[in-house]
Amino acid sequence: MSVKEPSNPFDRIPPYRIVQDFLGNDLIERLLEHAKVREPEFVSTKVGNTEGHLDTEVRISRVLPDFGVLRTELELRFKGAMPEAIAGLRLTPFELIRCEIELVAHNDGAFYKRHIDTQTEIPNAETQRVLTGVLYFYALPKGFSGGQLRLYSCSLSGENFIDIEPVRDQLVLFPAWAPHEVLPVSCPSGEFAQSRFAVNCWYRRANPHQAIAHE
Repeated sequence: MSVKEPSNPFDRIPPYRIVQDFLGNDLIERLLEHAKVREPEFVSTKVGNTEGHLDTEVRISRVLPDFGVLRTELELRFKGAMPEAIAGLRLTPFELIRCEIELVAHNDGAFYKRHIDTQTEIPNAETQRVLTGVLYFYALPKGFSGGQLRLYSCSLSGENFIDIEPVRDQLVLFPAWAPHEVLPVSCPSGEFAQSRFAVNCWYRRANPHQAIAHE
């Protein structure tokens, strides 16, 4: 039986696109090794814009912005996925200024409550986030459960949503304005190497409001 699309656009799940086997096993293994070697450099994630602040009621995870020698290769892969994502999600085409990427580890008890990625923007920044990409990876055999990406409709009720499993080497793309959360992760061993790892990528365009202000 088909499910009827909600008549109110705010009740509809935002568009999203899934790309399987995005990086290939070789690059996934190199990412895993990078994460394990650089474990001491991961820091607790923050919420909010500008400098941000720690809030363990909203978000628990650890982040590493440095990809070392892997950064150039990763950026090329993410940029290559952009044209089909814009077409498939029916987004207005835009000129990419840069890709903002970070590596995030979710271990036992980690989560990130409902939010939108444009909420954490720096006010009056020269660029702004338009498209979000999340690439999942983890060691085998899988040592955690949970950690699904929950995409919500824009309705404040929060009744309409879809859960997407964090599958190894799977890229999920969606508009940066889409409400979403990371459901709690269970990792019984507590070992960092068994974490739910992800590369977050935000595709940024020039901020049109800044352009108007400079005219």
